[in-house]
Amino acid sequence: MKKEGEEDDRDLSKLILADTASAIPPLSQQPPPMAEGRAAFTSTSRKRTRTEAGQETERGRREKMSDMYALLQTMVPTLFPKATRVKIISETAEYIKELERRRDRLEEMKKSIGAVAATPILVSQCSNPDSSLRVTVSGNVAFFGIQSVRARRGLATQIIMVFEKHEAQVFAANVAVNHGLLMVTVTAFVGNNGDGVIDKIIRDIRNL
Repeated sequence: MKKEGEEDDRDLSKLILADTASAIPPLSQQPPPMAEGRAAFTSTSRKRTRTEAGQETERGRREKMSDMYALLQTMVPTLFPKATRVKIISETAEYIKELERRRDRLEEMKKSIGAVAATPILVSQCSNPDSSLRVTVSGNVAFFGIQSVRARRGLATQIIMVFEKHEAQVFAANVAVNHGLLMVTVTAFVGNNGDGVIDKIIRDIRNL
């Protein structure tokens, strides 16, 4: 009986050792603990690097956009210092349209001047004790020279408004006062004097 029991114990020990050997892989197949930790650390580090790079790119994009908005604010005359970005975009678009309209008018004026004689033509000259008015026309462009001894406040503004009233595009205007004498010179686009616009401007200036 004792011998049979010892044999049974040996058989049971063999079975336990066999099960343990099959459950635990050989050391050659087991990944080194340090290698696993190093791989996990490397993966996390790469993710962090990609995240930081993305944040840096976004920060650079925002800074560039801010610089561009600031530049537009300095270029568009109708913008206030604290204008919103929506306002900056809308005002910039409108300003570009206005510049395009001016360009078209200048090109039209250039073509019309080239099509007519370059010699200016004096179309009007009148004077009285209080003022004098001289108008010279070349093509679609008219030069107005106004002098008035009645240099009252707001007169120069009223003269410019006469041109706006008759839709004559003013290219240049100069105002000077010397010893009470008001001198105003205006260069304007009159479109071949359509509808007698020059005569209308002269009449309204005289009536000021």
